[in-house]
Amino acid sequence: MTQQARPPKTPWWNTIAAKPIAVWIFILTILAFRIIWQIISPYTLIEDEAHYWEWSRNLDWSYYSKGPGVAWVIWASTSIFGHTEYAIRIPAAVAAALGTLAVAKITKDHFEDQRLVFVSALLYACVPGFAVAAMIMTIDSPYIASWAWASFFALRAIIKGHHKSWLWFGLWIAIGFIFKYTILLLLPGVLLAIFISRKSTPKLNNKYLALGLLVSLLGLVPVLIWNANHDWATVRHLLGHLGAPGGDTQPTAAYRADPWTILWMLEYVSLQMLVAGPVILLSVFALINARKHASEHTQLVIKALVAIGLPILIFYFLVSLVTQTEGNWAMGAFVTLIPAASWAVLDGVTRVDHPVKFAWGASITIGIIILMLFPGATWLSKQPLVGPLVPLYRMTGMREHAVAATQSIHNLREYSSQEPLIMSEHYGRASLLAFYLPGHPTVYCTSAQVGGRKTQYDMWTHTDLANPQTLADIQGRPGILFGGRPDQWSCAFDTLSNVGKLEAEPKDDKTTFIGFNFHTFDSWTPPNTNDKTQSP
Repeated sequence: MTQQARPPKTPWWNTIAAKPIAVWIFILTILAFRIIWQIISPYTLIEDEAHYWEWSRNLDWSYYSKGPGVAWVIWASTSIFGHTEYAIRIPAAVAAALGTLAVAKITKDHFEDQRLVFVSALLYACVPGFAVAAMIMTIDSPYIASWAWASFFALRAIIKGHHKSWLWFGLWIAIGFIFKYTILLLLPGVLLAIFISRKSTPKLNNKYLALGLLVSLLGLVPVLIWNANHDWATVRHLLGHLGAPGGDTQPTAAYRADPWTILWMLEYVSLQMLVAGPVILLSVFALINARKHASEHTQLVIKALVAIGLPILIFYFLVSLVTQTEGNWAMGAFVTLIPAASWAVLDGVTRVDHPVKFAWGASITIGIIILMLFPGATWLSKQPLVGPLVPLYRMTGMREHAVAATQSIHNLREYSSQEPLIMSEHYGRASLLAFYLPGHPTVYCTSAQVGGRKTQYDMWTHTDLANPQTLADIQGRPGILFGGRPDQWSCAFDTLSNVGKLEAEPKDDKTTFIGFNFHTFDSWTPPNTNDKTQSP
């Protein structure tokens, strides 16, 4: 006796997802929640946010480590809303909404079921990396949105034969490039999608593709202009980041590259699973189950979606065989996995496929947790086991620390009858001080002067401590000095005093110094790590 096939099951959210307006309501609701939270959030800026804000105060064609996009956007937002934390962060939430809309449009373009459009929007909000990027203003949220829109137009050109979409594709590549150079790794993904779908899609229009690629070069223009005037500093920075020859960081007594370990590769794979969440698993289910339960067209679309994200994942896997990677480097790969994952969700739910249902449920659960992560971070940081894992110190205490620093600066000004210099050995602390100290004063970063890496502070004339004119303007003044070792300060000041940790010092291993009569860092020498004359 043969077993009858189980009838399709209708999900409880079927009616909601089937309404086109539901997607817009969801996107706008999540956007409103994020903006309201950013306005009322008690948390201070993280170091990168403050540093990009510093960039926005000094608008330029490009910057030392990144393109100009993040600075331009923050400048526009702070010009409207003022120099506030929420003004800096709002563009991240807006970019996340734009990215969600692009993924929803990809799904609508290539799948017939309106319910999948809603599921795609929901899954975008449930990708942990995307959700975190939407709450803090780094380069990631605008970059992901650019990747999503570029993918939308590329797929429309490849699968639907809308050849003029290549021009829009190129424009979004250009926009994405000024935020994060990694968007160039979308190009091999698009070429792979063209290759695997070449027998089942309209003939490729090489003229429009070439024009689109020319348009994409617009993103290089500001970066090339700036680098041509700054000794190709960005190229040197990127090479140094990878530990490659020609980089701006060479192994010295003060800096030694760690030897490669297989843990870097395992860490890369683990981080991608954490950043993407169950979307990776759902996209695998889509590839497998589409062969049995989908039309040839749907199978083609799913393969093209996965193909677009594959090269960047492979590229950074290979990088992990050379150096240590970071979790957000390959984040663009997950954009086009989402529409494929949405098909797997609806297919799995209607067929009662329990592994798919579990991954779908896990996505929603993780999405809710990540959405509430920032509002609940203070409570979570006080809980056993997980509390120490919450890096709350990166987002708290800077206001109180700035109050204590302001008092120290005032005392030093009164004592010396001179305006004190404000210096930090790390660009992040320098930027936070510049934001939170009254009047947003000039703060100097000494990293490059004491054996560390160059930063954007070394590119600006008014903060470049190797610039003779800058040094002439500040020599002889006292300074309040944040972080670093005594030898990194004593070489530049006649006398040095350790005043200990100021209130709300965010890092346990940091202290504050006061120096008198600044000259230069020219006499600094790296510590002799091979000195064997020390007593045992």
